[in-house]
Amino acid sequence: MAPALAQTRAPSATADRLPSACTRPDWPPEARRYDLEGTTVLAYRIREWRIADVKVRKSSGWPILDAAAARTLQACKLKADPARPRESAVRSVDYVWATAGGPSARPQLHPGSCAASPLFSSFVPLDRTPTARDGVLVRFLTNGRGEPFNIRLEGRVTDTALAEHIRHYVQTCRFVAANAPGPKTDAVYGRVLLATPPPPNKSDMHIWQY
Repeated sequence: MAPALAQTRAPSATADRLPSACTRPDWPPEARRYDLEGTTVLAYRIREWRIADVKVRKSSGWPILDAAAARTLQACKLKADPARPRESAVRSVDYVWATAGGPSARPQLHPGSCAASPLFSSFVPLDRTPTARDGVLVRFLTNGRGEPFNIRLEGRVTDTALAEHIRHYVQTCRFVAANAPGPKTDAVYGRVLLATPPPPNKSDMHIWQY
């Protein structure tokens, strides 16, 4: 299903309205497969009737969705119209990524199924706090036996050994189908929490790229 229409902050003002083609980004196939949803808020200016200075003001929580929204807005074509301002101050537009039927129920973590690890304290489902020193945001799919596969790490973990340990840890966890009415998905997301986060000094900054 396509994402909902983006809405400008001042939809009643003719000068603030964007062409419909600028507010309907293509939902990236990978994001659709992982049932990623959220709202991307972009800031932009109009210069010489062109979209300029596009920046993410508020992330959807998923870089793949933010990037798709930004590409759509940057490609937006405005007609030169003397009735519209040639230049503008900073404006905002929201891109709402949501399926028409509402969020799908995701598989649930089987308590105690993740293997004990000296590196990680736990996996926290449905936590999409961005990757930071205390943990890594991951998303993955589950098969009929509740086993994770196609594990993706969000944010750049530059320590390749740590990234591989995270994938192996997630693969030890097991999930069961959600016992809830309505649409369901086999996609899961959450955070892998580090047992001992690295101290915030320069010697450890190679581990994370924000």
